[in-house]
Amino acid sequence: MESVFALRRIFRTTLIINGALIAGLFLDVLIVELVKSQFKPFAGFLPGLQLQILRYVFYGAAVGAVVLVRISAKALTRAAPGGDVQHSGQRLSRAAIVTATLAELPAVLGFVLFLLAGSSRDFYSLLFVSLFLEFMYFPRFQVWQDLIREKSPKEGI
Repeated sequence: MESVFALRRIFRTTLIINGALIAGLFLDVLIVELVKSQFKPFAGFLPGLQLQILRYVFYGAAVGAVVLVRISAKALTRAAPGGDVQHSGQRLSRAAIVTATLAELPAVLGFVLFLLAGSSRDFYSLLFVSLFLEFMYFPRFQVWQDLIREKSPKEGI
């Protein structure tokens, strides 16, 4: 029973951190809208930039980030067999935080693209990708319990 409380405590902390990361994405939206309204019309800080090439590079990097999130989420959630609940919970927490941080990468790339070229459509497209990844890999307590049960059946979770 004590192991369930320890796992819930670790999970709650992970939820707070992931929530803060997601709130940071909405802060980016606020900044984009403020910049657009203050510098109307906003053409970016480097308006003569080759936008098409930069767009390809950033969208390619965003696709790479999606692949990296998928790979890292699978690799990081593999808990070592025979570990105790505390160790497994910390490992799952670390995996969730790393995955959420990597999931923000497309939005950050969109934000940089917006600042350089003034394209808010690109920012919102890449923000959607980040929010989708955050939703897909948001930590769920039942999944954590199942993973720990699968790796450590002798623990009483």
